[in-house]
Formats: sequence, C-alpha cells, structure tokens
Amino acid sequence: MKKILLLLVLTVTALGCSGDDDNNNGVRNPYTGSVVGTWTTVGLSIDGNLVNLDCDAPAPVEDNYTFVFYEDGYFDIYHNCDPEGVIYASGTYTTTGNVLRINLDSMEGRAHMIDYLDEDQLQFEFSIGSEGLFYGYVFTVQQQF
Repeated sequence: MKKILLLLVLTVTALGCSGDDDNNNGVRNPYTGSVVGTWTTVGLSIDGNLVNLDCDAPAPVEDNYTFVFYEDGYFDIYHNCDPEGVIYASGTYTTTGNVLRINLDSMEGRAHMIDYLDEDQLQFEFSIGSEGLFYGYVFTVQQQF
C-alpha cells in the first residue's frame, strides 16, 4: 500500500511540474521545429518600437526581409520590397532547441524562436546577450509554401 501511495505522489508531482515544460530558455511557447523554408517578415519591432513595413512608403525599411533557410545550414536574405528578388545577404545558421544563431559577414546574432498565432508564424526575438546582429529586433515571420 505504501508503494502504491508513493507511486501516486510521484506521479502527481511529475504531472504538476509538466506545465513548466513549455518554458524553454525562459521563453513561453518556444518553437523547436525546423526553420528550413522561406519566411517573410510580416511584423517588425526594434527595441520595442513597431516598424511600418509598407513598401509604398517613401523610404521602405531596409529590415523588411524574407529569410530563406536551407537544409545545409546556409540562408539567404531578400528584401521584401525588391521586385527583382536579388539576394540582399547570405550567411550560415544553426538551431539548438529554440535558439536560432545566424552568422552574416562575421557578425553573429542569436534569437529565441517563439510560436506566434499559428503554425505558419514565428517570432525571432534577437535579444540574447547584450549585443549582436539584429539585437533588439523582433521579427514576426510567416512561412511561405
């Protein structure tokens, strides 16, 4: 009887702690899936300030990007307002858990990846550390199929 009671207490304790599993690196709703594919910026904030991504603005924001992540660890960035589809920049990336690490021209940026709204949207929150490429940026990106 004592063994059954102990087993029941351990089971209840384990189930009670399982709610903490949705926090990864202190992030709620972490995304740990693959980023392979094309992700277009649909929302952007820099240091908490929203950015207008309208391509018809007199000076379209240079950070209005489409990220294309390939299976081999490379990625390309295109500018959403460029009708010619010319590559804006290229680099390498890795993911570990919900952390996206990008390297572009010897500069590194690290972001938490967070599920946003539905399975087709993510947020890349570049706020790991105290500096780096895209530090302070939050990209909301939508996967293109």
